[in-house]
Amino acid sequence: MLRKKTIYTLHGSINTPAFLPDATYGSINSISFDDAISSGINEIVTTTLHLELTLGSSYVQELGGLHKFFAWDKPILTDSGGYQVFSLIHRKSNNFNSITEEGANFINHKNGSKYLLTPENSQEIQFKLDSDIRVLLDEPLDLKAEYDKNLASVIRTTNWAKRGKKAFLDINKLDSIEFNLTHPFKSTPKRPLLGAVVQGGNSFELRKRSAEELIELDFDSYNFGGLPLKEDGKVDLELSEYLVSLLPENKIRYAMGIGTPDDIVNLAHLGWDMFDCVLPTRNARHGYLFVPLGEGDQDYKYYSVIHLRSERYKYSNQEIASITHPALKNISRAYLRHLIRINETSGQRLATLHNLYFYEQIMRQLRDGQI
Repeated sequence: MLRKKTIYTLHGSINTPAFLPDATYGSINSISFDDAISSGINEIVTTTLHLELTLGSSYVQELGGLHKFFAWDKPILTDSGGYQVFSLIHRKSNNFNSITEEGANFINHKNGSKYLLTPENSQEIQFKLDSDIRVLLDEPLDLKAEYDKNLASVIRTTNWAKRGKKAFLDINKLDSIEFNLTHPFKSTPKRPLLGAVVQGGNSFELRKRSAEELIELDFDSYNFGGLPLKEDGKVDLELSEYLVSLLPENKIRYAMGIGTPDDIVNLAHLGWDMFDCVLPTRNARHGYLFVPLGEGDQDYKYYSVIHLRSERYKYSNQEIASITHPALKNISRAYLRHLIRINETSGQRLATLHNLYFYEQIMRQLRDGQI
């Protein structure tokens, strides 16, 4: 069932269902944070590992933390860095890249140095970044991973969650009683929120085990780890519904990496609260625009798509869509197509503004009960 909640953080509230655009390296690609606000965006997610390797969390801390550095006074969620590390490990095999009980060893692709990401230093980095919602290190796996590997991942994720929470408490000088005084849906907290990631692949049994073990440890947020995809690449709604049914009513439910407007609407109606994905921003830069149903060249359930590079729009004076960012009010499809085709940054900005505005309208319609 769709949940309309208010999540309270140290830098403002988040109304759910909510979509968080990815500010991977500390920016939403092609637009400014003022642009994001004008699109209706109130919260963002940024990538712990990328910020650590490109800037250094100590550097960001010296500058006053992410909010001051970004000039962004709204909620910021930082991931654990785990997904990026494990993608790197599985993509680039060498004698050093490995996962052990201690953590994840990998070669820093920026300078070739060796790096170890652990549950403890992931929390140390996020502490220095000073984000509002933090995520514990977990071990994500390829969707095709065998049962035994998923079982090992669940066990390791639980062990790392214990270590990560202890580090969070120690770094923030809290005890368990003080931690439990915060309720994400009740009032402004006195500390950052902390989320754990449920693993288990496509196994209902392992998802249940992972959820139960993490719930026993008690966190503010429970996150869907690993995209819930079936073999045909579509979101597994049965698994998504099963997992959300296991999670506490009084905790945040975060569907990481989701997704298309259809996926978000479907999972929001199952009871998931927060979503993030690179689709609206990445696709925008390639001329792939999300528009209301019936207004594009390819229809889905709750939206259509415009493939703006197509020849069909070469002479189109038609408006971009009936729902679009005010900056595109007088922009034709033909002109935006031209800007995208020549890789003009202003075209990438306009397309990104449009897609984010459209996504935010989907979220508003969900919160208003219109879809």
